[in-house]
Amino acid sequence: MTLVGKILTVLILIMSISFMMIAVTVFAAHRNWHDLAMKHKDRIEELSQTNVRLRAEQQRADDRLAIEQAARRFALAALQSRLEQLDSQLSQREQQLTSLQGRFDTDTETLNQNTMNLTNLTNEVQGLRDEIRVAQLDRDVKFTTVVALTDSISGLQGSLLTFREQEVALRERVSRMKLVMDAHELTEFTPVVDIPPRVDGIVTKVGEKVLVEVSIGSDDGLRKGHTLEVFRNQSYLGRVVVKTLAPDRAVCEIIPEYRKGIIKRGDRVATKLS
Repeated sequence: MTLVGKILTVLILIMSISFMMIAVTVFAAHRNWHDLAMKHKDRIEELSQTNVRLRAEQQRADDRLAIEQAARRFALAALQSRLEQLDSQLSQREQQLTSLQGRFDTDTETLNQNTMNLTNLTNEVQGLRDEIRVAQLDRDVKFTTVVALTDSISGLQGSLLTFREQEVALRERVSRMKLVMDAHELTEFTPVVDIPPRVDGIVTKVGEKVLVEVSIGSDDGLRKGHTLEVFRNQSYLGRVVVKTLAPDRAVCEIIPEYRKGIIKRGDRVATKLS
């Protein structure tokens, strides 16, 4: 019930109570209804006008109520349509939720599979990294070996170049030595142990018999059995043969058949006379 209807109900209740009071008053006074009506004619007319006015207001209120009820029914219909639309959207959302839940389950399974694959790939990558690390270490060792071999090859190439230069020098020296050997009618089979080197020295001591000591020894190329010529200035004094050797001196024996004079300390000795 609306506010207008409540107001009209209260007014009708008030009027009923008023009429009841009037009736009770009339009944209590035992007066004539006609006299009473005449007495209260103005009041009745006033009440009638009030009743007419109230009825008109009630009619207007009923009209407004009908309009309001129509508006409420229209709004309710609109709300019902909106509710049906929302129910349809909710059904669609539930279907979408079900589809998304299925997709979520599928994606979860795919994610788990991808996680397993990622773990396997991670392990494989770690293994490959270990292999790469081992290969790098092996490469470094081989690179160090290659560098050492390269340095060795460079050194060997330098030595080879030196050897080749020495070979050329030796070839030239052999050629010159061959010329000298040919000039002296020598071959590679000619014994040279008994041929004394070209050296000279002095007599440092003279023995009581036929022994003398000279200032040249094994460091100068002398060997036991080599012969030396003894001279003083331009005088030839004789020939001696080496008997014992020391690094810096030798003891020689005078050969009697070649003796041409008395050998003294300070005389010169040489393998060959110039």
